[in-house]
Amino acid sequence: MAHLVRVKTTRHTDPETGRRVPSDSPGAIVTTANSRKWYGKGIPGHPPAKRVPLASDRTVAKRMLADLIRDAERGAADLPDADAARLPLATLLAEFEADLALGLASKARATTRKPSQPQVALTVQRVRDVLAGCKFTSVSSLNGTAPHKLATYLADRVKLPKLSGGFSAQSAEFFRKAAKRFAWWLSVRRRCPVRADLFDDVPAHDAKGNRVHSRRVIDAAELTLLLETTRSSSRIYRGLSGEDRFSIYLLALTTGFRAAELASLEVRSFLLDAAMPVVQLRAEDSKSGKPARQPIPLGVATHLREYLSGRLPEGPVWSGTWAEKPAKMLKPDLAEAGIAYKLDSGDGDKFLDFHALRHSYVSALAAAGVGPKELQVLARHSDPTITLGIYTHASTGSLSGAVERLALPSSLGDGKATLAQMPREELEAAAIALAWTIRLLLRA
Repeated sequence: MAHLVRVKTTRHTDPETGRRVPSDSPGAIVTTANSRKWYGKGIPGHPPAKRVPLASDRTVAKRMLADLIRDAERGAADLPDADAARLPLATLLAEFEADLALGLASKARATTRKPSQPQVALTVQRVRDVLAGCKFTSVSSLNGTAPHKLATYLADRVKLPKLSGGFSAQSAEFFRKAAKRFAWWLSVRRRCPVRADLFDDVPAHDAKGNRVHSRRVIDAAELTLLLETTRSSSRIYRGLSGEDRFSIYLLALTTGFRAAELASLEVRSFLLDAAMPVVQLRAEDSKSGKPARQPIPLGVATHLREYLSGRLPEGPVWSGTWAEKPAKMLKPDLAEAGIAYKLDSGDGDKFLDFHALRHSYVSALAAAGVGPKELQVLARHSDPTITLGIYTHASTGSLSGAVERLALPSSLGDGKATLAQMPREELEAAAIALAWTIRLLLRA
């Protein structure tokens, strides 16, 4: 049965100096005393002789022992390991990475999809950067001062320019969430003496309101120029010819597939002879973890039928490492076509990187009058607010045209207002005036 005990300690001291000496020292004085701290013994889940240090105050120690017993009775016998406080955090990262790859390093329960290896590596690297930047070396360093150090570290990095090691508010959020996940894993999975909610109070960063890499869409003229220039290019990029890159850009602009999704496609992924040509994406290759059957225009299917002719059905159509940094492939093609990669839009720089082709796809569908539900399905978004709020870009021309359709009083117009632009009251007044005019003319 669990109970409180005090450990008896025996000391051998020198009678002249009063200092502690070895037990076999001649003339040493032997004293025996109880320890100041109370210990718990017989706790369920521990060896019978195991003594767990509690507190110096007996009342506090009794409460702590009761908590340990309660937790053990609830099945939480794997109590925090006090010895783990001295473990270096760097050595625990390997265990964290292994659990992360198995989907065991998240608060989410019963998830059906494990993170990909690149996601695992990126999360571990972010945790490693946080440990180095905040000088967290051992488990014991993740104490009450740790949240302040993390908040200061992230705030300082956001202020720095990119070339000096700074990052955006979006990146700061990724680092904050990685640190939170690591603290939770240390507490819950590794049973280290660390609070699971250690970093929960660290302030978040407004990624939406402080974007430093906003994307723009490619207009029709730029699109034609890019595709024609790329197709005739003799430059080879990581094994991809101009014709290869032309096909990648064309498919990205007509399916909205991301670079990694395009890199996973095989010849058998294309059903080009069907009544409605489609490109199939496997669940494991999709960002959402769901399979996709994306329809493509007939003209694109005709090009792909000729482009893929004679290739083996298995194996990636576009192999290599181009999808790791697709912007590095696109930027030279944009430069060769005379298209700016970065534009000052008046409210900040806008970039035409590879993912902007996906934005262009969704925006082109919206401009063609495709409804919100169809937009969401084709963009493969779980939330329509993502489709409409982030990926659908309205051009200045379309906004101007929309404003021109506003119904205004004739006194404020340009004299060319149509009947469809007039409010009901003015239409009724105009109809009455026209009727009286016609009546007067008939009498005359």
